[in-house]
Amino acid sequence: MKNVCRLLILPLCIWLCACQQNEMMDYNISDRIYFNETTSNGAIRVKVYEKNYSFALQHSALMEDTIKLKTKLMGYLSDRDRVFRAEVLSEGTTAVEGVHYTLLDGVLEAGQYESYLPVLLYRTADTKEAPVSLSLRLISTDDLDPGHPDDISFSLSWGDILMKPEHWPEYFFGAYSVNKYRFAIDVTGHTDWPQADRVTSGKEEGIYTITDIQREANKLNDAYEEYRKVYGPIYEDDNADPKVEIYFGSN
Repeated sequence: MKNVCRLLILPLCIWLCACQQNEMMDYNISDRIYFNETTSNGAIRVKVYEKNYSFALQHSALMEDTIKLKTKLMGYLSDRDRVFRAEVLSEGTTAVEGVHYTLLDGVLEAGQYESYLPVLLYRTADTKEAPVSLSLRLISTDDLDPGHPDDISFSLSWGDILMKPEHWPEYFFGAYSVNKYRFAIDVTGHTDWPQADRVTSGKEEGIYTITDIQREANKLNDAYEEYRKVYGPIYEDDNADPKVEIYFGSN
């Protein structure tokens, strides 16, 4: 009987020790940082892992600008500032460090869950012809480790040309093109169309309800009809064959 009890108790002890060890491992996981950039997709917020920036939308005297990529802590608050940083991945990167950009360290301030990784972008002559890109991945520092593998990489593209804005309402405006975007800017004075979370949401500066965006599309089509009478057609792509005229609506 004693031998039977020993046989029953031994596995139980091993299981309890394993549980205690796992609990200790859970409590000893290091604090981590991850990218937390989001955008509105109708009624929900979704994470994004790439961003475009256009110097063509800025004053001609602006020669550099800092992009701040939002990050968030996975772990415990601290009573001191903590440094985090990213590395540049060769795959997907065409920008040259010191020429097109400078990558800076991020600082998670004491008592804060949220911060940002700053990237200094430069306006250069070569980006008037084509944009450059930068692929980043968060890495370990003495203060913070990178978070979940799905949330530690981010891509930036920028140039001194028009680039697709963060919020392009494709359902209402149709597929994006540079010529269509330029016409929309000239007519409306707007460069981005972030959508409200709800159709019934109250008016908020710079946020568009579905009704607002539909009104913008109608305004743009009316303006193009008048423009075409005087100046002729504008095409989605000047080099395409056959050429397709711009139209603000679902394709």
